[in-house]
Amino acid sequence: MEKSSIPSTSNNNNYDAIVVGTGMGGLTCASLLARTGKRVLALEQHYVAGGMTHTFKRKDYVWDVGVHALGEMAPGNFPRKVLDFATEGRVEMHKYDEVYDSFQFPDGLKIDFPANRELFFERLKEQFPHEAKGLDQYRKLISKAAKSGYGHFFVQLLPSSFARILAPFIARKFKKYSQTTTEAALDGIIKDKRLKAVLTAQWGYYGPPPEESSFYMHAVTVRHFWHGGYYPVGGSQVFAEEMGKTIANGGGEIKTRSGVKQILETEGKAIGVELQNGAKYFAPLVISAVGAKATVNNLLNEKWRQSGWSKEILKLEQSPCHVALYLGFDGDITKSGARASNQWFFETYDSHETCWDVEKSDSIAPVLYVSFPSLKDPKHTSSKHTGEVVTFVPYDYFKKWEITLRGKRGEEYNAIKKNLEERLLNQLFKHMPELKKHLTYVEFSTPLSTVFYCHSTRGAIYGISPTPERFRCTSLKPETPFKNFYLTGSDVGTLGVVGAMMGGVLTAAKIEPKLWKQFKK
Repeated sequence: MEKSSIPSTSNNNNYDAIVVGTGMGGLTCASLLARTGKRVLALEQHYVAGGMTHTFKRKDYVWDVGVHALGEMAPGNFPRKVLDFATEGRVEMHKYDEVYDSFQFPDGLKIDFPANRELFFERLKEQFPHEAKGLDQYRKLISKAAKSGYGHFFVQLLPSSFARILAPFIARKFKKYSQTTTEAALDGIIKDKRLKAVLTAQWGYYGPPPEESSFYMHAVTVRHFWHGGYYPVGGSQVFAEEMGKTIANGGGEIKTRSGVKQILETEGKAIGVELQNGAKYFAPLVISAVGAKATVNNLLNEKWRQSGWSKEILKLEQSPCHVALYLGFDGDITKSGARASNQWFFETYDSHETCWDVEKSDSIAPVLYVSFPSLKDPKHTSSKHTGEVVTFVPYDYFKKWEITLRGKRGEEYNAIKKNLEERLLNQLFKHMPELKKHLTYVEFSTPLSTVFYCHSTRGAIYGISPTPERFRCTSLKPETPFKNFYLTGSDVGTLGVVGAMMGGVLTAAKIEPKLWKQFKK
């Protein structure tokens, strides 16, 4: 992987805030605080900043690891306003196609999701005319459920005493939608099982299947892409590069290869951090962006870990983990079926089957998610193209190797990786056979890569799973019970890159409420 070119300032302890972790949530929080005049130190254990937005290079190929599509990035959308403010307008977002997602089901049904809400429902009604009334109800329900989150996140910004009093009123509608599963919400309005599978086909963007996921999370995801998918011009590493400049412009810096050992505290108040190498940095504000569970398990002292706040977080379930193929191609792959839109290949209509049973030698993944990053970036002009294939797997299958060192996990592990790689490639070429002639490079990653590079608990790709239980948890908010110590990122906001960015906004605005004025312009 390439080392990120993040600007740096002198090394001293004169910081106003320390942010642990430089995923999208940490970067957003740090850059927004920098724009309010704070000198921020952002610490990253990996040798490149960006978390799930970083890129890596092999030979002539560059892949992103987690940025496949971002919604609500048209000028004027709130997330776009946040991105522009955090990067001082230096990141350009490209609407990569008029179709953002394409789906293929086992009986041959193929459906494109267009970047137009009206056309989206028109096409669904053409395919399922007997469900026209149900689709109208579904559309209204999605809008209501997604909007209900405003009250919930507003309550997060209130002092705890006010939040307890006002939450039952302000977040009443949110409670209704967040505590209903996606399956239960659809059962009341949609009868056709195939249509249900189509409407819930984007579950891979947030992790759990319809019978487990909160309908609020489903609604937010669907609405997020109603007006298309966007990709950062120049590749996803521009987020860390440009937010790093904002942090540096405020007098702060990003330090890579700086894993944090623990949060330093005295008398229940956070005062700084100690790194794995023994170095200590001090600041009046400490913010963790490494995920709520990882924060509790890895950064807190025993006293703080035994608090009711910590125990409530540890009860929550992590989102699923994944394996990925990183592919390199040479030639015009668009003539062989590759598209800028993300392609989903479902092998079953059964929404309960979401995880690949890798232990069965003849099993196939229930779904393949295929993305071609090079086709999304208008700056990419080379004949060398990249592709990524992702599917979910059980973490426990890989657990026995989690204590081993990367690159030294042994022959059995390497043999398993090779076997899964070949099976996943065969499944891909069953759907896209013409791509095979262009293939020049293959790399396979397991959930242990996510653990190593992102320190994610159990390799979870999305942090804490968006179940109804997650949204009942009162501990998942910016402010913690420990003075001067905050959480940020997707566990505070919602899932995905933009969800993590919103978590960064919430935490920064909790610390500096005047930030909200910037986004009303």
